[in-house]
Amino acid sequence: MGTLALTAGARPRRVAAAIALLALLLLISIAAASLFGTADVSWRAAFAGDRTARTVLLDIRLPRALLAALIGAALAAAGVTFQTLLRNPLADPFILGVSGGAACGAAVSTALGWARIPGLVSLVAFCGALAATAAVFLLARRREYTDPTRLLLSGLVLNALFSAIILIAFALSPESDLASAVRWMMGTLFGATWSDVVLLALFVAAAMIALSVIANDIRMFAFGADDAKSRGVDVERVQRIGFAVSSIVTGAAVAVSGIIGFVGLLVPHLIRLIWRRDFRALLPLCALGGATLLVLADLASRVALPSSELPVGAFTAILGVPFFLSLLRRSR
Repeated sequence: MGTLALTAGARPRRVAAAIALLALLLLISIAAASLFGTADVSWRAAFAGDRTARTVLLDIRLPRALLAALIGAALAAAGVTFQTLLRNPLADPFILGVSGGAACGAAVSTALGWARIPGLVSLVAFCGALAATAAVFLLARRREYTDPTRLLLSGLVLNALFSAIILIAFALSPESDLASAVRWMMGTLFGATWSDVVLLALFVAAAMIALSVIANDIRMFAFGADDAKSRGVDVERVQRIGFAVSSIVTGAAVAVSGIIGFVGLLVPHLIRLIWRRDFRALLPLCALGGATLLVLADLASRVALPSSELPVGAFTAILGVPFFLSLLRRSR
């Protein structure tokens, strides 16, 4: 009995230590992202009253780093929620069509010439993500039951449809708007503002609170929906809440950054190497891990080439594609 109590008491301490370590890494990453770039500025100069340093650090780099952290946290938290509820290691917001719906909305709004209206492309992209989520779940429903296999297949089919619509929209888009649309499709944090940070922070905070409330129920899905139901979990209710919250926060993230794939797939698997099953621990760990990963990826996209900025989505894809292929090989 004493050994069991000691083990049970050690687990919260291990989780707390892991959360503290990832939080420290995130703070270091944000500090590095604010310090390094094409312009050589320092916080000392900013606090001394250097207007250029204050503008670069406080108006450009810091909001961009914080926005990257929020987007990474949103995508990773959504990814671990999808994977746990579906018991499928390949589930993530990109594969389920949420990101594709946002991209489709942005592409269509660009083709209609709405890109010149500030904020409208992001709003339409967010609505596209929500519409894609609703469509995927309607297609996956079978006799009042959400079939996980049909859910993934529906996401793949809708992604193919969205890709076709995006290509048509780009062909019809004004040339003056096409460059910014292509940049958005590749994933970018260029032009991040404090208003973006505040708005997305509200979405992420609300999502984390909602998922934390049902985290114990989601934890039961680790052994299957039937097992969760036998333990008294309202499976359909928890699935609806989990999927809806994850899709909404993903849509909000994609609306401000464009398509940044594989964060929701890669981070949960890396975190599971440390902590395998308990969703209550996986949720904060994945959020912090996703935030750190995307801050570092965005920093790399800014400093990799001295004369230009690379799309951050390319760096996450470089990391994610080999990992995705290895998962496919292991799942055969």
